[in-house]
Amino acid sequence: MKKWYISILSILVGIGVMGCSKENKINKTQENKKIKVYTTIFPIYDFTRNIGQDKIDVNYIVPPGGEPHDFEITAKNMKDIQNANLLIKNGLGIDGFADKIKSESKNLKIVVATEGIKPTAYEKEHDNELKHEDVHNHGEYDPHVWLNVDLAIKECENIKKALIEADKNNKDFYERNYNEYTNKLKNLKSKYDEGLSSIKNKNMLVSHDAYGYLCEQYGINQISITGISPNQEPSINKIIELTNFAKDKNLNYVLLDGLVNPKVAKTIASEAKIKTKVLYSIDGLTKQDFDNNEGYISLMEKNLETLKLVLK
Repeated sequence: MKKWYISILSILVGIGVMGCSKENKINKTQENKKIKVYTTIFPIYDFTRNIGQDKIDVNYIVPPGGEPHDFEITAKNMKDIQNANLLIKNGLGIDGFADKIKSESKNLKIVVATEGIKPTAYEKEHDNELKHEDVHNHGEYDPHVWLNVDLAIKECENIKKALIEADKNNKDFYERNYNEYTNKLKNLKSKYDEGLSSIKNKNMLVSHDAYGYLCEQYGINQISITGISPNQEPSINKIIELTNFAKDKNLNYVLLDGLVNPKVAKTIASEAKIKTKVLYSIDGLTKQDFDNNEGYISLMEKNLETLKLVLK
């Protein structure tokens, strides 16, 4: 009787151990499983990968070298995104291609990183010394909020919340990464505050209308060759007007975006006998910059050095 009791007890204990082991394996598998995230433009991709790190599988929809304003999403993109946990977009028109994507899966959540940010209307950005003739087809508001570091931090906060909601088991991990990354952004903001505190020249001639949030923050006047779309072609009269403006204001540079065709800007620079310099809008990256592992912070630091040179 005693032997029989011990045998039954051993079997029950064994079953219990096996059950616990199986449950532990399931829990461990769930913990190790990465959530799949798609992002629309480079700043959103970079913020997301810094907060999510190795707990997420993050994808960047617009390929390096691609221009997000005119990007056309493919059927394959849309199919792949439906199998993801999150689609994180900037919103405000710059990633309008993502507006075609509707969640057809209970697992996919679509997140707008600019939620809670008060956008600037384009009309306000055009109240400068030149009359702009551009008609914008990319939405009513300026989408380049990330060029204001404070607003970039707000986008990061929205991304962090989305990751936590999709993957509650790793809440502390995302919180910690968010705090570490936004501390770096706050340090970047301090560099901008110090570096642009004593600028003398308040005018800069830029390739397209992308720097409004940055300019508003530091009292800079951006004069753009085109509107929000870098592919717009200015008229001959506009080119003459901008060339004369550069001469009258004693500007020394025309600022180019890395992805924009520099032909018109170089024509103006040649006529005005001034130089060109790159000022990144960061909505997209060249393949070379992407392969060199450039990020939002490194490009913003390069922008700061350019601004200090141009506006001194």
